[in-house]
Amino acid sequence: MSSNWREKRRASAVAEIKEVARQLLVKGGVAAVTLRAISREMGMTPSALYRYFPSLDALLAGMRSDLFEELGEATTTARDGVPSDDPLLRLMAMARAFRAWGLEHRAEFGLMLGPPPSGNEGGPDPDEPDYAPACVGVTFLGEIAELERRGALRVPSVELIEGRLAPGLRDYLDGQEGLGLPVIFAFLAVWARLYGIIAMEIFGHMAWAVTDSGALFETELINFAQQLSGTAYEGS
Repeated sequence: MSSNWREKRRASAVAEIKEVARQLLVKGGVAAVTLRAISREMGMTPSALYRYFPSLDALLAGMRSDLFEELGEATTTARDGVPSDDPLLRLMAMARAFRAWGLEHRAEFGLMLGPPPSGNEGGPDPDEPDYAPACVGVTFLGEIAELERRGALRVPSVELIEGRLAPGLRDYLDGQEGLGLPVIFAFLAVWARLYGIIAMEIFGHMAWAVTDSGALFETELINFAQQLSGTAYEGS
């Protein structure tokens, strides 16, 4: 039996385990994803799963990584559908794709970007070189950097950012060669703002006040685009 065949068989089994786990996640939330439930669905013993994943945390980490790649592909596809000479419009397209993916995959979004369930703290490790959320954030970062290169990025004074934010970003800045502090600040501000409004909608925290969350999102998107670029933007 060749090693190549064994590798393909293992990869197929890992993919099937993740797919079953995702189905359980969608049906019952993170709490429904257990090794026992997966083994029951697959007709195998729980101990057999340990040949592929050493723990439930390891399985969830693998699922998160795959989901972030899926989300990253969705945002990248949206970006590439807009001419490269309009970074602001590309940012808008990515933001809309981010929201659309999250609304279509609420359970998955909760696993990726929601709080971990009690007793399961195995979330993504930012110190890992292949930190999964970076595959989404880097697309936004690149377009913000392009705005700066074009002289179209508006942020608070560098002195203000340097004095208040830079001391807590030194390690991060060291790993972002060629990107200045204004770009990093704008990226963090955009990411926090975008994630915040989308997460509130997905987790149902705006229903008490807003009946049309899509209209609120579009209005906020236009607002942040105008603040980011300093130019009027009417949206699409």
